[in-house]
Amino acid sequence: MMGGGLARGACVAVAAWAACWSGAAPAAAAGPTSAPSDPAFRAGEQWGLVQAGFPSAWCRAQGAGALIVVIDTGVSAEHPDLAGKLAGEAAVHDGAIATGPGAAADDAGHGTHVAGIAAADTGNGAGIAGAAPLARVYAIKVLWASGSSGDGGPAEQGSRADLVQAIDYATTVVAPAWPGPVVLNLSIGAADAPGTSSESLAAGGGDVDAAIARAADAGLGVAVAAGNAGTTGLGSGAVAAGAALSVGALDEAGAVAPYSPSSGVSIFAAGGSAGAGGRYTGTGILSTWLHTASGDYAWMAGTSMAAPHVAAALALLMSTGMDNRDAYARLLATEDARRRMHVDAALGASGASCDGAAAGGGTSASQSVRATVLAPPPARAASTPASAASAAKVASRVAAAPAVIRSPAVPTAAALPSGGHAWLAGGALGLGGLVLLWTALPRRLRRALGA
Repeated sequence: MMGGGLARGACVAVAAWAACWSGAAPAAAAGPTSAPSDPAFRAGEQWGLVQAGFPSAWCRAQGAGALIVVIDTGVSAEHPDLAGKLAGEAAVHDGAIATGPGAAADDAGHGTHVAGIAAADTGNGAGIAGAAPLARVYAIKVLWASGSSGDGGPAEQGSRADLVQAIDYATTVVAPAWPGPVVLNLSIGAADAPGTSSESLAAGGGDVDAAIARAADAGLGVAVAAGNAGTTGLGSGAVAAGAALSVGALDEAGAVAPYSPSSGVSIFAAGGSAGAGGRYTGTGILSTWLHTASGDYAWMAGTSMAAPHVAAALALLMSTGMDNRDAYARLLATEDARRRMHVDAALGASGASCDGAAAGGGTSASQSVRATVLAPPPARAASTPASAASAAKVASRVAAAPAVIRSPAVPTAAALPSGGHAWLAGGALGLGGLVLLWTALPRRLRRALGA
């Protein structure tokens, strides 16, 4: 029986299209703001944030204390818009778990792009704004570069067994050590090997639905990409059982993107689509990318890009004290008749502007933006469904995994390799001790110390 191959769930004809920013960088604004200083946001390039109501939502919540676990191709820890946001990293490969700096180094760009959408450094006067400005990111690498995809970008593959182990690692090791809410983002899809069924692939490589259910039962929020033409979204059983939200993609006009499924989708968010001449510049989703000679940002499109918008919305809601199921219910109760997400409505902040600035962003004369397309993507009509040829192109990213990869039990925190995350638990204990010591001081002494 053959194992299942995993592909990044959702990039439609992606190559390294990068944007280079210029202009002076003002200091980050203090407190909530509907118009952060990041040049791409100020220039109106981040239309997906506005479409879902994030600028207004930021008046009520920015994800403080939340952790978004990006299970993907890894994350570039050196990226200037992500370096300060990574709380840790791990990699799962052929059943082995590695942790510590560099464990989840991104060799493709996809995970870095996803992480930036969710939680790029915001208000720093550089690059882009993240949908959950104060959330942190934990990177778990399960997809590995394996040659060219045939469309100018790298192909990545992994196994369902590794994905199951990564989800369980996030559930049993990462989340218990984190003091705030935890959200998983799975921008990963499956392409079936010839002559096999989705059921046999799942059986050969572990039960992704069950792993997602375990994460949800432990209190983690879970957002999964619904898949594109040529890929199948993972976790459909868990979504049907209410353990996760399946995310479809919208284009810049608010319509369902041509590559996105519409059935089996819980909610829709910005994923981008091809514009004039088949280009994604301006009509795709702009986010962080691996460093190139021209910059560190790229335009991409897919349900992979839609999922982190929803993961960030869950982080915002859960940072206010909601549990994962309540956050799901709030997003679903406030989506519109076309199932489009409105996180501002979910937080009761529709139309709000925290700082008197335009909540929708706009151009700023003091912050110019220069975008340079390195390689134009293949032409594609944005108004028609993806063709069979394009579906085959996406499916070609995935190679069959070994028949069965047996996953060892997820290690306990004590069994983690050196460079793991014991510092999280130790820091929490230390902080608790300081709080107890402070409260034990006589009131007169606390007053003298400035309490």
